[in-house]
Amino acid sequence: MSTVQITENINFPALFQASEKQLQLYDIRSQLLLFCSKITEFDLTKLTDSNLAVLCKVFTELDALGNLDFDNEMCECILQDPVIQSLLPTIHSSYSNFFSLDETHLAQKILKHENPWKMLQSVPLYPKYKNLISVHFHNSSRIEVLAFVGCGPIPVTLLLFSKLYGIPCIGIDKDSEAATLAKRCVKHFGLEKKISIICGDETSLSKIKWNSVLIAGFAEPKLRIFQNLHKIIKRKSEPKKPIYVCYRNYTGMRQLLY
Repeated sequence: MSTVQITENINFPALFQASEKQLQLYDIRSQLLLFCSKITEFDLTKLTDSNLAVLCKVFTELDALGNLDFDNEMCECILQDPVIQSLLPTIHSSYSNFFSLDETHLAQKILKHENPWKMLQSVPLYPKYKNLISVHFHNSSRIEVLAFVGCGPIPVTLLLFSKLYGIPCIGIDKDSEAATLAKRCVKHFGLEKKISIICGDETSLSKIKWNSVLIAGFAEPKLRIFQNLHKIIKRKSEPKKPIYVCYRNYTGMRQLLY
């Protein structure tokens, strides 16, 4: 008895053929659903060494998705997808909470280390921060005093501006725990004469001297911050003395997710 192999080429009607963009959208939606299902297993109000590695892996997967490069049409499709829209609040809050907890965890580890600079330089994101600050400095070379709104518990930006370029800095954070940790970190790095930390929001800028301000990517709400900043600058500005404003933001998919 012979066996006959039949190869059949089936062409589905256009109605049943998904476009490349539809397939991409389906894949992104699936990945975001998977992320949200994973993240609900964790208590993001706490972070320990035991679950840090697992959480980092989960958020690294999200970062990989955030780094994908799509055209404007595709980004619009993603933004208008009702399923993705329903997931974004969870993604935004979980990433913000994780970032804050991760920085707090790093600050506490650095405070226990006898050589904080060595510890900081071993952090995977250190080269990125160093490059970011170099670009900022060389595009705003007349900075006299830098104020940073949303400095966080480990003010890497201020530490590097002060250490590498000798610029006096003021960190501002509305979270009292973050501000306290930031003060301790600054002292541990031996830069307490160059860097001061204030617990407060952007309105604190009206009470201090500075000529350059940086707004953190996670500083919220942006609308209120920039409205207050505009009022403060109008009162503060002097002829022939420019004020530099810089804010950190995300682009592409990262802007959508974070």
